[in-house]
Amino acid sequence: MITIWQDEQMEPNKRKLLEAALLEFAEKGYEAGSTNQIVQSAGVSKGMLFHYFSTKKTLFLAVVDACVESFFTHLDTHLSERSQDLLERLVQIQRVKLDLFVEQPYMYQMAISTFIDFPAACRDEVKEREEDFNQRYYSLFLDGIDLSMLREQVDVKQSLSFILAAIEAVTQKHIRDNYQAQDKGLEQLTLFHEDITRYCDLIRFGLYKQHGCP
Repeated sequence: MITIWQDEQMEPNKRKLLEAALLEFAEKGYEAGSTNQIVQSAGVSKGMLFHYFSTKKTLFLAVVDACVESFFTHLDTHLSERSQDLLERLVQIQRVKLDLFVEQPYMYQMAISTFIDFPAACRDEVKEREEDFNQRYYSLFLDGIDLSMLREQVDVKQSLSFILAAIEAVTQKHIRDNYQAQDKGLEQLTLFHEDITRYCDLIRFGLYKQHGCP
């Protein structure tokens, strides 16, 4: 069930179009997504689509924006008690993301269609949204972190950037390995989360023995 549009005052035909567009763009991407199929799935006229959304790009970006807002609303709702430990919080956030994508698989596929495929016709608009997303996402990791847990010489933002870059590299590998799968690797997300947890433990405890230890 698609539940990312929470506006109870939204006109039914507009909601139908957005829901149909989410399914179409998530499965086929922006370029291959068909407005004819969208209106057919929504059961409305082509004129109705362009009454609400002036172009295919406008419709696509409306779906992207709704997915992003739903993503952060879900995280805010399910992360009321965030660990003050940076790595524990990272694992917490990854778990909440996993639960969301299992609950709303089309959001996962839409994220790939948008931020991995980067449709050429929307590249500038998507890039702006990606930058805004990253700023909001980073704050989830940093707000309220107990800095006393870290070594004094550690630069927190630099360390977070390094950790997230490492996680991003692992994420990209997961996506590449599963890109040809129909679900884009959704069924493998639990194993992926387990990998992330192990990587965080590796970062926490390190590779080398402590100086002076046998």
